[in-house]
Amino acid sequence: MLRWGATRSVLLASRSQRALSTRQAAQLETQVLEKLRGVSDGLGLGDIVSLGRVKELRVTPEAGKVSCKIETPSPALKELAQQWQQGAELAVKKLEWVKATDFEITTSRPRNARAGRFSSLAHVSDIIAVSSCKGGVGKSTVAVNLAFSLAKRGARVGILDADIYGPSLPTMVSPEGCSIRPSKKVKNFVEPVEYEGVKCMSFGFVNQRAAPGAGGVGAAVMRGPMVSKLIDQLVLGTEWGDLDYLVVDMPPGTGDIQMSLSQQMAISAAVVVTTPQKLSFVDVEKGIAMFEDLKVKTAAVVENMSYFDCSHGHRHYPFGPGHTQELVDKYNMKNVFKLPISEQFSSSGDSGRPFVLSGLSPEQEKTYDSLATTVAKELVVLKHNVRLAPELLYDRNRGIVLRLYSLNAAKEAVLHPADLRARCRCAQCIDEFTGEQILDPATIPDDIRPTAVERKGNYAFAVTWSDGHSSSLYTYDSLTALITEYTSKPDEQQQ
Repeated sequence: MLRWGATRSVLLASRSQRALSTRQAAQLETQVLEKLRGVSDGLGLGDIVSLGRVKELRVTPEAGKVSCKIETPSPALKELAQQWQQGAELAVKKLEWVKATDFEITTSRPRNARAGRFSSLAHVSDIIAVSSCKGGVGKSTVAVNLAFSLAKRGARVGILDADIYGPSLPTMVSPEGCSIRPSKKVKNFVEPVEYEGVKCMSFGFVNQRAAPGAGGVGAAVMRGPMVSKLIDQLVLGTEWGDLDYLVVDMPPGTGDIQMSLSQQMAISAAVVVTTPQKLSFVDVEKGIAMFEDLKVKTAAVVENMSYFDCSHGHRHYPFGPGHTQELVDKYNMKNVFKLPISEQFSSSGDSGRPFVLSGLSPEQEKTYDSLATTVAKELVVLKHNVRLAPELLYDRNRGIVLRLYSLNAAKEAVLHPADLRARCRCAQCIDEFTGEQILDPATIPDDIRPTAVERKGNYAFAVTWSDGHSSSLYTYDSLTALITEYTSKPDEQQQ
């Protein structure tokens, strides 16, 4: 009995010590977190604890050691994470009991919250559209060098040449094996061509006669609907894998092809390319307006062919001073970059090796690196500030369910499918010139229901109805207004 009593006392003492150690560790973790809350993210969003950048915090009281992982929002922003790491170490070492720290910088697997689980874009974190409404301004040059600048910073990057009529990627990037092969992992998918670690896809790789200089005309004889289908195949039929960034070299203009791309991909941000001429500036405004309509933020504007430096050390502006200041004043465009007229840009574009890999001009490589860093930071800010998009669901028992989320609340509205069908604003239901309703709500069947609901880009849901109507598009703004309207009604009036 005495031996058992002694053993029991030891066990109780051991448990008590473990409980004390656990409580002590929890108290010390609280102290550490309070110190880490004093470390700003450097982007104006808050501290690294509130933003969820601190992972797997561990405290070892007896050794006085603190360890954790600091998660960078992108491998392209490792310098930012290193600043967090240094700030965290300095802050935590102010605690008297801390003798050692081990803060590891990590990155998470890319994830696209807007893409379907089995979509080829499911693990593409951000999609960057490089656009210009006017051809010949150097858009493809900017897209290629932006992509490879992001890759040089450690990011996993892909580039899609979406210009079917004039694919330029096969000329600017010339890997040894540039033939497209079926994917070994995913049925009915193809593998992108890879060059210097960047995944590349272009119609010029699929149909090599369409590439510039190949002597073919395969890209020039397609009608619009066929081009849109082909772009969809290039986007959704390519096995992109894990990417931090997919840079899309958009075709010039603001037509059906641009709309199709924006609907198929939830574009994270746009980079608009222009030149100093007034005509190009007018087109830039059109491009910015298009992206605003599609709820896509313009992260940066690049003024290409802005100036040249002569051999006497003077800077000349052959096309005038440009209009970038107007963009800053009118659109609050903070990030404007100017690139020179350069023979080196041109020769690199024709050689098959991107300029930023050539080593020809470290100064201009720094400009592209600054562009890449700025875009990467803007994407982090945009993700944080983005308004949470509404949801549109169909429940067989309840009807149409609309939900709207904020950071600390949620709203839900339930309405009869016929009510949503009656609010369709397509050209078949509303007169485009007068705004008067063509559709007679009395003709809508009581048992109507959605047969398909699909999210379109960053701005709308497309709904196909059981009465055969397939052109209903409900924008996020209209759904938000509808949710507000219904949630302000008494419960008994909602359905």
